[in-house]
Amino acid sequence: MPGPTLRKLEILELFRDELQVSLPPATDQFLSDAVDFVARLLLMMDIGRHRQGLWVINQDPINWSSGSLSDLIATQFDGRKELDTPVRLERIFIAPNLELIGGIKIVWTDNLADHLRMSEDDTQVSIFSHINFLKMNLDNPLFPPGFMTETIRTLALLLPRRDAYVRSWLQKQQRLMELHNRIDRQAASEGRLKAAERQITKFVFWHDRLVILKQAFDESQPKNLRQWWNDRRNPVQWYNFWFAVALIVGLTVFFGVAATVEGAIQVYKAYHPSPSP
Repeated sequence: MPGPTLRKLEILELFRDELQVSLPPATDQFLSDAVDFVARLLLMMDIGRHRQGLWVINQDPINWSSGSLSDLIATQFDGRKELDTPVRLERIFIAPNLELIGGIKIVWTDNLADHLRMSEDDTQVSIFSHINFLKMNLDNPLFPPGFMTETIRTLALLLPRRDAYVRSWLQKQQRLMELHNRIDRQAASEGRLKAAERQITKFVFWHDRLVILKQAFDESQPKNLRQWWNDRRNPVQWYNFWFAVALIVGLTVFFGVAATVEGAIQVYKAYHPSPSP
């Protein structure tokens, strides 16, 4: 792929010069698609129009009609913060809890542009897990400075290393996705972020998507007993709920046993009447 500052039209002209032929319009489109395909492989981003049977993703592809690849990426990840809602990224804010507590489905994606993007009315979130790709491109001039490092930090936030709960959950996810090969086995290789590193202000490129995801997580309510049991975000609410459940179950059992004993006594008396004086 030519230099990062070359515009797409200039890249196409270079290819024409290499081929040393004048291409008809139909072949021009084929050449443009070929350049888009190379860009997709290089950046792991869905660039260019879809070809039948090749792409199965939720979002629309990124149109690269002019400008350089660097310009295109800069428009996708410009670092502008449009949301100023304060949120706290607590230790409980990890990928397994998004599903188990928040009821938010995790969708593993190969498209970097979809990372942390919510869809389906904020009921599912995409996660780009290919941490080896991120590490290999730490110094790639196509991406804004610090972008790859911050993306790795989002994985450390959601998939912290040495967390047995995360490791067990991720292994199950890998077995489920084994045929698709969309989960990097090293995704949970980064240590847990410290409290100061988990401040939302420490995130620039992924700030708004993290805010939206955290808001969806905070606003979610338990929908079944399993979620009620695992949801410790509000300890007072958790204890009150399970105290009420225990009280209801206890009273039900007590009155059930009492009714059974009373019935047994009545049956016994029916077959063994007291002797007349």
